[in-house]
Amino acid sequence: MNRLSAFLISTWLGMQLTVGYVVTPVLFKSLDRILAGKLAGELFDLVAYLGLFAWTVAYFTIRTGAADYGFERRGNLPSGLSWMGGLIMLLGINQFAVTPVIKALKEGASTWLLDLVGGNFGMWHGVSSTIYLVCSLLGAGLCIYYLRLAASKPAYR
Repeated sequence: MNRLSAFLISTWLGMQLTVGYVVTPVLFKSLDRILAGKLAGELFDLVAYLGLFAWTVAYFTIRTGAADYGFERRGNLPSGLSWMGGLIMLLGINQFAVTPVIKALKEGASTWLLDLVGGNFGMWHGVSSTIYLVCSLLGAGLCIYYLRLAASKPAYR
């Protein structure tokens, strides 16, 4: 994995954990709920877009240079790459499907997914929080896996 990919995914992981589990609780403890929710939403958008960018760069870096970096291959893909694709998919679902539903519920509007599935703010917030936790754990595992694997291999010649 090249240094840019490592830097991007490490930065995303730090932001993901900090925003989700440190900053947001402090915002809701310190500010009124509406302002805290607005600020937290902006921060979550920033983290989501960085995550989509960082993991997509890492995915293509590893996929195209797997043999050069000495990554073990299973079938046609380097090991762990399908997990990375799943992480990108979960980030996209949360950002482009679930988050618009939450924003629509706040504004009293509707979206296609809300019309299809229904539910209330609490249910959709729980879905989003669960996806966020899974992404955090999966991202941490993948980050550790690829950085350790890259560190254990000889330098590229």
